Amino acid sequence: MAERVKLAYRESGEGETILLIHGFCGNKDYWKEVEARLSPSHHVVVLDMRGHGETKAVEPGYSIHDMAEDVFAFIEEKGLQNIFLFGHSMGGYITLDLAKHHPEILGGYGLIHSTAYPDSEEAKKNRSAGVSKVSQQGVDLFVKELVPKLVSERTRETEKDVIKKLFEIGIETNPKGVIGALMAMRNREDLTHVLENDRLPVLLVAGGQDEVISPEKTFTANGSHVTKALIEEAGHMGIFETPDEVSRAVASFVDENSKK
Repeated sequence: MAERVKLAYRESGEGETILLIHGFCGNKDYWKEVEARLSPSHHVVVLDMRGHGETKAVEPGYSIHDMAEDVFAFIEEKGLQNIFLFGHSMGGYITLDLAKHHPEILGGYGLIHSTAYPDSEEAKKNRSAGVSKVSQQGVDLFVKELVPKLVSERTRETEKDVIKKLFEIGIETNPKGVIGALMAMRNREDLTHVLENDRLPVLLVAGGQDEVISPEKTFTANGSHVTKALIEEAGHMGIFETPDEVSRAVASFVDENSKK
């Protein structure tokens, strides 16, 4: 069994438990705006994944499943039950793996600017190139090139503070965490069958201006168990660009599917 990593976290509020998992080169603060909107009426727990934020880095070579098992160990240790789990981008891959292996602990789950598809061959090459770049040049240059792609053209042009904040969060990521996450994402499996399973309610949130994961790659499942929310003006970072809309979609989904 792979080493489990103890995850740093922040929690606030009372009510139904909402657990939030950040994306690649992010940390707990990716969710700050959404957390502030959800915590007055929900119990919100925000995690740092291994090698990100305040959670320690381990040697690369682990999988998305290993990262999901870190989350499961945290949930068990905290004694959380019937939680609603939401993952942004890479966090969505982790969320799906947890939904596959431990559906019994969830009341529902959601992908925020994420997909159940595996990497394409081109994307795998890009991940490998990223590993080389970070190994040779460090995190700062890698993050500087990454961040502008994460937001819409409008955000790039008019909201420099968002770009600055994403950069500041990104460069705090441990190089081992960046490389480990790149390798884990590159090697992840196709989990579209998990989304199609109607045992749990699913929320899919996509940005109309997302240049990283298109709405078509997010909205890959249909059925009465699936709720879809398209935020037209958001890029890949609706949690920064359109936090009101993302928070409303999450809160509405949780409240609709909570066991009274």
